[in-house]
Amino acid sequence: MSITQTMYTDRIAKLVQLSRERHVFSFTRFDWVDDISEADWWVSPELLTIYGTPYYEQATEAQRKLLSKWECINLFSLNVTGEQELISGVAELLHTPMLKEANDYLHHFIDEENQHMWYFAKFCENYAGKIYGNKKLQITTLKLDPRLAVLVRFAQIFIFEEVGHYYNLKIALDDRVHPFIREINEAHRNDESRHITFGRILLARLAEGITEDYPPEVLQTISNHLRKYVQVTIESLYNPTMYRDAGFASGIAVRSALLSHPVRQEFHTRELLKKVLALLGDTNLIQKETSFEPDYQS
Repeated sequence: MSITQTMYTDRIAKLVQLSRERHVFSFTRFDWVDDISEADWWVSPELLTIYGTPYYEQATEAQRKLLSKWECINLFSLNVTGEQELISGVAELLHTPMLKEANDYLHHFIDEENQHMWYFAKFCENYAGKIYGNKKLQITTLKLDPRLAVLVRFAQIFIFEEVGHYYNLKIALDDRVHPFIREINEAHRNDESRHITFGRILLARLAEGITEDYPPEVLQTISNHLRKYVQVTIESLYNPTMYRDAGFASGIAVRSALLSHPVRQEFHTRELLKKVLALLGDTNLIQKETSFEPDYQS
């Protein structure tokens, strides 16, 4: 995947234009419902982390729907904490020479992410009374030059946003899910599609020639780091607290069993991470290997 300077600047200019034309003020865009019943689907049943396992088969529909509530809260909580970290990281890069062509768009990027963080937090507080915490993998563990530091940071952003986008798209299109939850997912999907487009062109542009510019051991270090970040991202979808909130006896035991289940691992690799691993492999940020088999932690 090769992006010329002209293609890069033209696409960023288009993203700025689209951000201005499609800007919606999120603080007033939604008609917030008073309540969402636990008898509704909050997440598509096929997207539940227990799907394809004995836990799903053994659960009643009511239990599945209750879990869908807490899986929705977990997904939205991940957006709150993830976008908080994302905004901080991107803000540090504003007006830096390496990203000068993207500076205008990054301001739109931050503005939109701030609004997303607000409405996801409001949703969690309104309908669940809490926001789940999550584990983070900090970039500060790596000592990188400015180019690689920017690449790794935006690769992490791309991973986070592409995984979230997968769920947004599926849920927004599922008429079994409560309409207000579908509306939230659709709103986020619309903005994030531009952010993902930006991530793709930025990574392709900055990663051009890195195999010639850096020794193999440096690229392997980056690959290891990003694979660990992918692992942590996947693990965050299996929050033991949401299983306990949904009435399972042991959230940690459920999480451990699910992360090691072959159906779930197949879903991660073949479905959820397909686009992520393809781009990171094409840009040489993750070393192409025969399979992706993270060592999930219980």
